[in-house]
Amino acid sequence: MKTDLKAAGNRGNERYDVLIIGAGAAGTACAIMLAQKGVRVAVSERDARACVKLAATGNGRCNLSNSAVSPARYNDPIFVAPALQAFGPAETAAFFASLGVPVREKDGRLYPYGNNSGCVVNAFVAAVERLGIRMTVSSEASGIERLRGGYRVRAATGGEEKEFFAANVVFACGSNATLGKDSLSLMTSLGYKRTACVPAIAPIPTALFKGVSGVRAIARGILTSGEEILADRRGEVLFRDDALSGMLAFELSSAYARALRAGRKDLSLALDFAPDISAAYAEKLISSAPAYDIRGSLNGFVPRALAEKLAVIAGLRPSDPKEGRCSAVAAALRCTTALAGEAPQIKQAQVVCGGLEVSAFDPRTMMSLTDRGLYAIGEALDVDGECGGFNLQWAWSSAAACARSITENIS
Repeated sequence: MKTDLKAAGNRGNERYDVLIIGAGAAGTACAIMLAQKGVRVAVSERDARACVKLAATGNGRCNLSNSAVSPARYNDPIFVAPALQAFGPAETAAFFASLGVPVREKDGRLYPYGNNSGCVVNAFVAAVERLGIRMTVSSEASGIERLRGGYRVRAATGGEEKEFFAANVVFACGSNATLGKDSLSLMTSLGYKRTACVPAIAPIPTALFKGVSGVRAIARGILTSGEEILADRRGEVLFRDDALSGMLAFELSSAYARALRAGRKDLSLALDFAPDISAAYAEKLISSAPAYDIRGSLNGFVPRALAEKLAVIAGLRPSDPKEGRCSAVAAALRCTTALAGEAPQIKQAQVVCGGLEVSAFDPRTMMSLTDRGLYAIGEALDVDGECGGFNLQWAWSSAAACARSITENIS
């Protein structure tokens, strides 16, 4: 027989309108949005402080959103559309301005004006204190139990098990990417289904460029599966002995992760280091170079260490006859490598591709379709966006949808 929430609260236990599990970007934002409307809210966070991953995002700059946000930039456009339309980049900028953090745009990306994630984290912490939000850190949730009229959440806090009671529970635990932990078992134990998780927005594993670690170059990258183009982007690539990193790799990695999860085969990555120069013109430039040699010719397009590597990959040798060598050198600027289908390392990933199946939740409110008052937001759901502020925008949009629903229901 289920315990009654009101009776549990009357026995001296902590009882709240809302309990949020997880004080990451989505969870903390949701708590603040609720508290701004006068809702009594508590947050349980397993780490010793809130927003640990948020502090490290965007290389410490905290890319809050992107002016190009649209459902098409996410893995499930139909599900994310209502929340993104109700709370997009403009609403995000207004929300942070209300916390004293103005936002500025650079190349379509929205950053805190101070260009530092500390601006956002400090503003969140100040808002939590000012609004009287009950934040319990070093408190790892271990179970969610349905009650009549609400929920009981058990959590290990300070070496002891503590119980929280709330009419509404928001699951905002994120994922095990970077510094996180996979806590989806809290929801699967209630019968909710999850999808397989693959690290995304991370270096793409390949040993093709071993020996040029640390070198950077501008390139166009085209990720394919057989004859199908999965992603086509331009940007800076940072070479590592075991992977391709940098903005270009991160922008391709979401499509790569989704392909791995779908079991796609024959994955290849084509890198064009002279994307704005035709092969014919590149050959002309190389043939007219005053001091012609293989390495010297490639040197005009890419850093020397990379030029030597591309020559090796293309099988070019100094002893090759000059005839036809110019076209071979020009072709070496366009390198294609078959990918082994190895998943990126989870600790180097910013997000994961995967999470709770979204079919169990209302896309307008993030509330469960079967358990009234139970919500899931942010990265806990099987929603992932491209690199460039899209995932943080989903955190804010899903948090806002959840907060709006709870506020309306309480009213």
